[in-house]
Amino acid sequence: MVRRVREAEAETPTERIHRVYDELPEGERKAADLVLDRPGELALWSASELAGKAGISNATVTRFVRRLGYRSYDEARRSARAMRAHGSPLYLADDLPRAGAGALSPERLIEAERQVVEASLEMQNPLALGAVAETLAGARQLRIAGFRNSFFLAEYACSTLGQFRPGVAMLNMPGQTLAEGIAAMRPEDAVLVIGLRRRPAGFAEVMRAISGTGARIVLLADLSIRTAPALADHALSCTVGTPQALDSPAGALAVLRLLALLTMQRLDGASRRQMEQVESLLGTLGELE
Repeated sequence: MVRRVREAEAETPTERIHRVYDELPEGERKAADLVLDRPGELALWSASELAGKAGISNATVTRFVRRLGYRSYDEARRSARAMRAHGSPLYLADDLPRAGAGALSPERLIEAERQVVEASLEMQNPLALGAVAETLAGARQLRIAGFRNSFFLAEYACSTLGQFRPGVAMLNMPGQTLAEGIAAMRPEDAVLVIGLRRRPAGFAEVMRAISGTGARIVLLADLSIRTAPALADHALSCTVGTPQALDSPAGALAVLRLLALLTMQRLDGASRRQMEQVESLLGTLGELE
């Protein structure tokens, strides 16, 4: 019984609606259809607003949320807000794009991306950035880690930093377990961890394992993260939210590019020598057009 209660509490509002949909009376089904069509709005609408938009009474809304297993409408709304905070695309957008609704405006996307980049860069403290650049430049080995939607950002950071300093590689490499990657870390090494929201379960445990090796940790994450920043030597923030359904990686990418440029400055002549060696080998091997 306790397990069933916990499983029910873990369900999202949409999951709860689907579970009881066939049992809903007509009025409650109107509310269900509206929420399923625009799930993100449940976090924003009051009970009266939902009732008005669905064309039903406040009492029907109350019966509807109780049938879903919530004690009150506010509890249902908090559940939807939690999904928005965790970055669920289904709950993020106020109005999800639909077939036949016309193309999204490029101007709106440009403005959203601009705001994300500006906000992320404005969050940075120059002194903290300098300390991070020193860490990335001075580490014996530099490993980069990222999971799910942070993985391609980690690959970008790895390929960019690897152009001008040796010893750069992914921590979570294909064909290798995380345990193997973490076990190779030493106190003179550093790990750059990118943790944008919708992180996998156990993210903090991975951070603890890295910290246990003595390697220095640089964390770049959005503001939804908890616990993990306390495990990092340097914790940088960025923003990812936009009015659209999908998070934007543009802010994180801008911060990573800035870190790469600052690290190159710290390495100075050493970075130039590394790049000269890479360019020489590219010519010898004929790997680029």
